[in-house]
Amino acid sequence: MITNGGVYSISLPFSDGLNIIRAENSTGKSTCINAIAYGLGLEAILGPIKKRPFPKSLYDEIFDSKVNQEPIFVSNSYVSLVITNSKGKRASLKRDVSGDDSKFTIEIDGKKNDYFLGAAGQIGSAVSERGFHHWLAKFIGWNLPQVVTFDDKEAKLYLECIFPLFFIEQKRGWSEIQANIPTYYGIKNVKKSAAEFCLDIDSFAYEKKVSSNKNKIRMTEMEWDKMISALEGVSEFNSVQLGNILPINKYQDSFSIDFYYREGDALISVQEQERSLRKLIERLSGNVLPAAPRNGKLSMQLGFLRALRRELEKTTNSIELTMIEASETTNKLSALKHDLDQYHQLKRLKNVGSNIDEELDTRKCPICESDLYDTLGNRTVKREPMTLDENIIFLKSQIDFFSNVRDKNIGELKKLQSKARLVNSKIDIENTKLEKIREDMEDVNGASKSLLREKIQAEIQYTEVIKLRKILDDQKLKAEKIHSEWSIAAESLKSLRKRLGDNGKGLVINYLESIIRGNLSSFNFNPSAINSISISHQTLRPEQEGYDIVAETSASDYIRIIWAYTLALMELAGQQDAIKHGGFVVFDEPRQHEASKISFANLIEKASDSKNYGGQVIFATSLDEGELKKACENKEVNLVCFDDYILSFSPKGTNTRKV
Repeated sequence: MITNGGVYSISLPFSDGLNIIRAENSTGKSTCINAIAYGLGLEAILGPIKKRPFPKSLYDEIFDSKVNQEPIFVSNSYVSLVITNSKGKRASLKRDVSGDDSKFTIEIDGKKNDYFLGAAGQIGSAVSERGFHHWLAKFIGWNLPQVVTFDDKEAKLYLECIFPLFFIEQKRGWSEIQANIPTYYGIKNVKKSAAEFCLDIDSFAYEKKVSSNKNKIRMTEMEWDKMISALEGVSEFNSVQLGNILPINKYQDSFSIDFYYREGDALISVQEQERSLRKLIERLSGNVLPAAPRNGKLSMQLGFLRALRRELEKTTNSIELTMIEASETTNKLSALKHDLDQYHQLKRLKNVGSNIDEELDTRKCPICESDLYDTLGNRTVKREPMTLDENIIFLKSQIDFFSNVRDKNIGELKKLQSKARLVNSKIDIENTKLEKIREDMEDVNGASKSLLREKIQAEIQYTEVIKLRKILDDQKLKAEKIHSEWSIAAESLKSLRKRLGDNGKGLVINYLESIIRGNLSSFNFNPSAINSISISHQTLRPEQEGYDIVAETSASDYIRIIWAYTLALMELAGQQDAIKHGGFVVFDEPRQHEASKISFANLIEKASDSKNYGGQVIFATSLDEGELKKACENKEVNLVCFDDYILSFSPKGTNTRKV
């Protein structure tokens, strides 16, 4: 860090095993911890994003010491990390704090290259070959999987989503496991996905297939609804009735889709109408039909119109009655649901120990105290009124019954309204015919004109029927295609769910559980509670007797569970090559909520064992120096203590403190 008072810096070489930075509060120990995350481009895991997760001493002004409080102004500062991967390859990373913080300079074997952090146009640093996080994942040896987002798209499982399993910062990190995992990427089950990646539980492909099939089912169901809406529009425009189309999950074949012409009480399909019109045109072309007497034809037409008007009146009355019945059924349902809610509340009160028997006592009349019966009829056999549970069961059955009645009313109302539209349209057509008949009666050549008009009208109707049949055939093909796609997706989803098993995760979870329980025992956790701690197969996080552990334990107990879980992941990675881990764990102020000194001393011992499996643990603490040194006695710990500000004047350009 370059200032107007010279260079201020600190260099902290870490080794395998446990490394502890001890300093008083507000002296810079959390700055050192945050610098690790910042140097890896992972400041998002420190909590809600801010540009620089540092105090102003790194980019504005710094003090020489607690004694000398004269401000020294910062002109340039940076963080530098040296990291080593599992193959022994070393890389030096440099990132500006008060300069261009989106650039990383990486040096390997004396060769330097620059990489960017963030996004470059439409491509991010996790995807681009010149992106820092793409480089870092490759350097670690990870092939980050594609996961599903909330909008059913695919995205990478970014590094920021994984490292909260290894890095526990002070302010929010101890509130729960993976407390600071970022959610702004919109990844479904992001915490579980991160744990699955680390534990090498391959459910990503399964989740993608499930999501893909669900999306396909949803899209085909939407297409099905659009197709039905289009068919309804065609039927209304052409004054025909659409047959009852089944939902896509009950659909059998294309023959269930058809248009119908109404002739009185009869329904004639498009195919039948086509054949009928073809025969009529043939007869009219050969003048086979004798000309009906004019007065007789007029009487027939008037009679036909009267029948149509009677049918319309009857249909209108049925619509009104059905609407009234539907309204009454809706009101009845509302009353039943209200009563059911009341009974549920009474049952809940009874279950929690409230004495409500007097409110429910219906065995005697509250006025005359005579026996009550559940019927006004024959009282030779007394049957007591229903109990609370019986009433709930009865009300549920009534709600189901009246819901079916309401649905039936709605379906019937829709059919009647469609019929009324068809009859109205038919009346308009027949009124036009009536006017033409009256005109023909006044014309000498009316009979021949009438015959010619019938032929022309039949030919026009025939052309319209052919067009309608073509539309129908196209829609049937579309229905077959949509239903086929839906069936394939639905069957695939069903098959996936049948095949869903542990995907080999059972052994991994059991092994992780055993390490966690061993750690908890080392941390003086209540022995009777240890066996109730397990790893949820659903979330891959600790739970106690099936409940989220946050709600079931005290704050100090939960801190020890975080210790146990985090260290167990690293130990498991040290023993099994398939487990993916960063190889290090960072705890900023691990002695939270006054965890006992004995437990903390045992944590130090357990963390120091990480050297045996190639792990590295970094603590930052403000614990009393004497107590800390006592806790570290006879343990292999690299301990460095600071009495003043950690960042200090560097006459030679670098301050190195062996850790």
